[in-house]
Amino acid sequence: MAFGVLAGQITVIFLEVLLGYVGARSGIIKDRDSKFLSDFIMKLLLPCTMLAGAAVDGEPELLTQAGVLFVLLLALFVATTGLCRLSSWLHHDTPGKYAVLVGTAAMPNCGFIGLPLCSALLGTARGTVFAGMAMASYNVWFFTYVVCLFRPGEKIRLKTFITPTNIATVAMLVLLAIGWRLPAPVQQFCSTVGGCTTPLALMIVGVLLADSDIRALLHTGFLYRVTLLRGILFPLLFMLLLWLLPLDNVLRTGLSIIACCPAGSLAAVLAKQTGTEATLASQAVAHSTVCMLVTVPAMLLLTGVMFPM
Repeated sequence: MAFGVLAGQITVIFLEVLLGYVGARSGIIKDRDSKFLSDFIMKLLLPCTMLAGAAVDGEPELLTQAGVLFVLLLALFVATTGLCRLSSWLHHDTPGKYAVLVGTAAMPNCGFIGLPLCSALLGTARGTVFAGMAMASYNVWFFTYVVCLFRPGEKIRLKTFITPTNIATVAMLVLLAIGWRLPAPVQQFCSTVGGCTTPLALMIVGVLLADSDIRALLHTGFLYRVTLLRGILFPLLFMLLLWLLPLDNVLRTGLSIIACCPAGSLAAVLAKQTGTEATLASQAVAHSTVCMLVTVPAMLLLTGVMFPM
């Protein structure tokens, strides 16, 4: 992908985040509005986006790519969790801090950040498939391991994985595998409604930034460690590994996009529910998200140089 095209797409993404920030700071978007929009996106818009992603014609390798992406990202989450454990041991972190470090540094924001980035840089259909598999791998590791760090002894519950987005992702993969297509009016509906997901998700990121006390984020060393691992070190290590693997550049780009996303917000939600370093978890997500305005463009531009399409 040409440098100018990539830079232009990053600029559009930045402007959509800025719109949410301005809306929140000016009082147009209230706190209750952002909570409603988050649920609206995750439970209604995102499933439509997933189903719309099944309308990819003439690309039989896409399903194979999606499977490879799922496996490699799951391996990434396992590896970065191990590196977080090493970091926590070196810094003598408490179990609560270790849980926050894994939940934020090892686990990227595949939904609100990964999906818009993949759609913008890889095309809506392919980007949706890749982001859907990324969210699936995220859920597998988060709800089988990470949740146990916040809730010791927690048993894996099947219903945790039964969400509208996961159901729609499975349906999308089935449709891709068997070559079926949704009826034209349904497909048009899903594509139209799903098209709202990307800008709204990025606006939510802007709202999160507006709600953050930037000055309070500047004085805690732990937060810089999260951002350094999540936004720079882990993406660079993963991109180096991808450069060594015999993969096509489209798949490498999709994997790199997910790897450079800031911390996922689910860890902050879980920390608040369990009373485990809730403030620190929220600050870690906010710090990583603020710094994404520098780290994500830098990593994406490097991706474009390493894996030109």
